[in-house]
Amino acid sequence: MSSGLSRTVPAVARGARVLTIAALLGVLAACSAPPSGVPTGTPTGSPPNASAALPPPPTSAFPGLACDALVADAEVASFLGAAAAPQPLTIDDAPVLQDGGTVCAWADEAAGTSLTVRLVGDGVDHWATFNHWYEHTDWSASVGEINGTMCSDGACSVHALDGEPFIEVDAAGVDDPNGTRTEELARTALAAAPVPAPTAPPSSSAPTSRSCATALPVDTAAAHLGAAATGASYVSTATPSYHLVQDSLQRVGGLDCRLLSADSRELVRFTVLPGGAWVLREDSPVGAVDAAGSEHSAHARRGDDWVRLRAPGASEETTRALLAELLG
Repeated sequence: MSSGLSRTVPAVARGARVLTIAALLGVLAACSAPPSGVPTGTPTGSPPNASAALPPPPTSAFPGLACDALVADAEVASFLGAAAAPQPLTIDDAPVLQDGGTVCAWADEAAGTSLTVRLVGDGVDHWATFNHWYEHTDWSASVGEINGTMCSDGACSVHALDGEPFIEVDAAGVDDPNGTRTEELARTALAAAPVPAPTAPPSSSAPTSRSCATALPVDTAAAHLGAAATGASYVSTATPSYHLVQDSLQRVGGLDCRLLSADSRELVRFTVLPGGAWVLREDSPVGAVDAAGSEHSAHARRGDDWVRLRAPGASEETTRALLAELLG
């Protein structure tokens, strides 16, 4: 990966907080951005997205912050082009919202350009994870107090800490080989961000195991999958690059797990988002969830939690049996 990256010792020492990273990394090995799914298995007598029966959407640490206030329309047009338009949020960003964050996205589909800004509080802890991910202790101070800028293959990412807010800016298809323009936009967004308000931890009506093998034991899965699962094992879902989605998922106590066969085929992948059943609401900020069902994928409510499971190549009956095991 090439990089428009410079490293400078930050002005503010944060050693004591960085010590928390050892605990975070143990869970990050099992966390990443979640896969797609289709909902089933709602409570008896409840429609799939009966909002009155579901927990409310999470409280943002930046209440009332609109996307056009975070990055003005003129800034977006200058960065992506005049045809750029706001994009609806997807279910993949649910962990960031559950973490009290704000997500804004724009794209010019015809031009192939896109911009996504994710903003969260508790920035020092997020920075500690980012810093440890790349095993650095010094970065640039070109954005906020300290930042890391990485560009490769027509895409740039900026991660920056500025007091309590932590920002992730992902840009694609933009002429910005060194990340200079992406950094400028990150500075603009951070300047517009208010001081984050405290947020309550998500509610969860069922204990969430922090181990994939405990949540769905390999032997249990193999009993439903048959010979294909001989020699199967769980592997890390962590990506080579830091992503705020997977960091937020582990911070709120979630899981993202992949069970692979002995020849590295994906047998099962599941996600657990504590307190995340709000994604099934009709007024969910991540958009409506299709309730049609799917042969290889299903998700369900477990109390206030959201659970999603995918079993590529398995029958619908096997997929639902595995989901039932996961729900407990």
